Order: sequence, then C-alpha cells, then structure tokens
Amino acid sequence: MEKIDQNTFFTITKHFDVIPYSQTESWVMAQSDNDPLKLLFLVDNTSNPKIGCIAHIKKKCGLKMLLIEAERREKKNFKSSTIRCFYEELRQLGFDAIEINSCLPYSSEYEIGIRQAGFLRPVGLFSVQLTSYIHLDTEIKYDHNWKRNLKKAETFGLTFEIINKPISKDIQDFLELYNEMISRKKVPSTFTFNTINTLLVSNYFQLFFIKNESGKRIATIIIYKVRSYAGGLYAASGKLAHDCAASFYLYNNLLQYLAQNGILIFDMAKLAPSTHSTNSVFIFKNGIKGEYVLVNGEWSWYKNNWLRPLMYVAKKLLWKKIEV
Repeated sequence: MEKIDQNTFFTITKHFDVIPYSQTESWVMAQSDNDPLKLLFLVDNTSNPKIGCIAHIKKKCGLKMLLIEAERREKKNFKSSTIRCFYEELRQLGFDAIEINSCLPYSSEYEIGIRQAGFLRPVGLFSVQLTSYIHLDTEIKYDHNWKRNLKKAETFGLTFEIINKPISKDIQDFLELYNEMISRKKVPSTFTFNTINTLLVSNYFQLFFIKNESGKRIATIIIYKVRSYAGGLYAASGKLAHDCAASFYLYNNLLQYLAQNGILIFDMAKLAPSTHSTNSVFIFKNGIKGEYVLVNGEWSWYKNNWLRPLMYVAKKLLWKKIEV
C-alpha cells in the first residue's frame, strides 16, 4: 500500500471502472470542509494500481480512526485477495479503529476478503443496506399508486427543470426546500451552502427542480452519475409539492431524461422498510419496480476488542445515530 498526494491519486485511478460517488473528489472535499489534511489517499501500488480509496481521518474520544466510504477499483478479475491484501496493509497504519461503509453492490469476494483481513460487521448497523436498481434500457414499470399520482400531476402544469450550470440562486432554492422538509420531519441539517456548491461544480453531480404553474420551485433532487450509472443523493419537496404529486412527476421525468442520455441503471438508494415513519419513503421508492440489491455495507476493525461494544454505545447514545 502507498500513501500518495491528492492529484496523483485522482490521476492514476481515473480509469477505474468502479467509482462510487463517495470516492469522488468533490464528495470527499465537501465532507472534509475542503481540508485535504483530514484525508488519506491510498492505493495498493502506484505502478499498476487495482484498488484505492480516500479515507477520512477522524479523532473522537481520544481515538484516532479512519472512515472509508467504499473503494475505487477495477471490476475485471476482482478477487478476494485484492481486498484482503489492501486492508491487511491498512491495519498497519497505526489507527485505533477503521470503519467501512460501502454503497457498492454486495460481493461474496468482497466479504471473503474483508473478513480474512480481520474485519467484522459492527455490533449495530446504522446505514441502510438495501436499494433498488431501475433498469432504464427496459420499460419502466410503476405500481397503481404511482400511475394514479402521475395522472394527477399531469393536470397541474408542472415543469421539469434541468440545471446544467448551477448558480447561487439554484443552491439557495435547493437548501430552502431541503430545510423546509427536514423541519417538518424534525431532523438536523447535514450540510451547508458550501457543501452543495462543492458537489455541483463536479460533472459527477447534477441538480433538478420541479416548478409549478406559477414558476415556483417546489421539488428538487441532486443525483450522482458516472458512465452508464446514476443514483439519487438528496431529494426534497416543499409543502406545495404534495397536493400536485410533484415528487412523482420529478422521478418520472428524471428517469426519462437519464435514459435518453445513456444512463442504463438508476439507483433508488436506501430502501428502508420499517414499522415507523420511514416506511412511507420505502413505499414511495418501491413503487417504481426495480431489482432489489444489497450493498457491502458496514464493516469494522478495532485495535482493541473492547472498542467494539463501546463504539456501538457511542454511536447510539452520544452521536444519536439511528439503528436500522
């Protein structure tokens, strides 16, 4: 394993055919407040790299930790030994804890390799590991509720707006809708103007709106896209959107737009069936018929075994994370 600088990392891994949104330059810089000193840029070797990652350096409760949100890698000839060797070497870097949260599709080769490297599932899971892939090269199928709401939306004179070069007003409108939504749901905000601005300067991310008949923006989504794959990242709708089924109209037009522009798969992201309020989001997303997919999800390694239960308690009680 080799530690390299930021520019070298993105230069020698740009040809990789697996690049999750969480390993793009804009995402990691947004998450680290544009401070590269909070990041490690790692590859298995610089001469012929097959796998690499950007790791977030975290210091909490006197512990030095790494958070890794998936990896960049080659898809061809991917083997468990690639993962095993990479993470065995990563363990030697002197950190107290290494936590992985991967949005990449589940792979048995990945699980074999990560377990052989000494990693286990954490005591509790705090991220959703189920998603749905909508195949855009075939007819998109909706359930009865979606069909009814799409017919309803057609009567309100809605407009699908594509933002190719966002300006400050676009970001402010997105944040206004997002903050209105999280206020209704009574959950904390997770990003700022600068976070969204950092994402949208990249070609990997794109912003869309729905406007009502009077031209007011009432629903929005930011997606991630690379080659023939795209996925939802953040979506929000205002109070006016519910009465005219704007969210249904947004996804329908978005999928048509992506299909026309060479995207073959759209990742609905984070399907969380449950017995509480999040089930309504699941029902909404599940109304577009796709292929259920599990992701690699959460894995962890701790220098001392007592950190395993302690980290669970810290996440649950101190950092107020929601177990899923």
